[in-house]
Amino acid sequence: MLAQPAVVDVVAKEKGDREWRLVVEVEAGEWALPQAVHLLEEKLNAYASFALDGQMQRLYPQAQAKNVHVVIASVDPLPEPAVRLLEKVRLALRPHDMRLSWDEAGGATLPTPRGPTAQA
Repeated sequence: MLAQPAVVDVVAKEKGDREWRLVVEVEAGEWALPQAVHLLEEKLNAYASFALDGQMQRLYPQAQAKNVHVVIASVDPLPEPAVRLLEKVRLALRPHDMRLSWDEAGGATLPTPRGPTAQA
């Protein structure tokens, strides 16, 4: 949710997998928000801080930043400025062995809200 840049929307790990997924959920219509790309940048900064500054490991002791994959799950297609930002952030995360992925076409099916979320 772009409107909540300090919240990590989803932290997920499949059993037997070393990779931790931090999912940014972009709900329908959120790209139309004023400053949507700026909100995405703030959210990505919060996710990087969550993974790299030790908060994720405090909440999930077995987690390591080098096994983190940030996923942008957007219902709507991503605007070009957002894609340009994501390309820059992907390069910035590489030295930390963190991955970033997205689907420009959107189409993500977001789960129903559940339980508490992590604050970055």
